[in-house]
Amino acid sequence: MDAAEVRDKVKEVIANVTGIEAGEIADEANFVDDLGLDSLSLLEIAVDVDYAFKLGLPEERLQALRTVQDTVDLVLAHRVEAAA
Repeated sequence: MDAAEVRDKVKEVIANVTGIEAGEIADEANFVDDLGLDSLSLLEIAVDVDYAFKLGLPEERLQALRTVQDTVDLVLAHRVEAAA
């Protein structure tokens, strides 16, 4: 799965949680500043991303996510770590 596929899946997760169309979510969107998400939505997105990509990451790493790109980078980095 390449970065574009990961980004699309992350946007799908965000869309499912927020009701915002995936196509309307910018690649660099900030969850709070641009999408207006609250802490509950952020937690739900983090849990759903963790589940969708089977990451098994500690909550602290997931809570650090602030943008779509942060999330994509985390998934890609975890895949590299898991493959090593």
